[in-house]
Amino acid sequence: MPLDPQRITNVRRQIEAAFDAAEKPSDDELLHPECRDDVDILSFYSDAACNAAFAGAPHWREVPDATVVYEYAALTAFSPKAFRFYIPAYLLYTLEHYDEPEYVAEATVRALDPGTEGEMLHAFMASHYALLDAAQTAAIVAFLELMGEDPDLGEVAEAALVNWWYGQAGG
Repeated sequence: MPLDPQRITNVRRQIEAAFDAAEKPSDDELLHPECRDDVDILSFYSDAACNAAFAGAPHWREVPDATVVYEYAALTAFSPKAFRFYIPAYLLYTLEHYDEPEYVAEATVRALDPGTEGEMLHAFMASHYALLDAAQTAAIVAFLELMGEDPDLGEVAEAALVNWWYGQAGG
């Protein structure tokens, strides 16, 4: 069953408003300090040799859909600053394409679930969310609640809400 188009529009607006003023990270700020390899974020560097089509895009709104699809694993390699800046591009893409076969929708929802406290990658995954403010956190909660209604993404979205987001948003 498709998601309610009006709810999609409302969540889209909430995401856009919450992340509108996020600052773009410099190239040196893209990679998470605990990552040793930047292969999953090469398209986000401003160096034209890395990505002529996307080089230097001033805002997350200008990230091409093809980049979101191709770099579906970037969210786990991003630093907290890069995560905060680029997550809206992934959230908005997922809202429009949640039922398509590409892995990006599931990867986006999974990047929002750090797992339980006892899991090995919990602290690493949760570190991505360190710079999110209350409005950004609320937008992510609204996104996950909507994705929780999808038969394919619902279980993962609900786990993310329970494992992290409800505790952050007071839900």
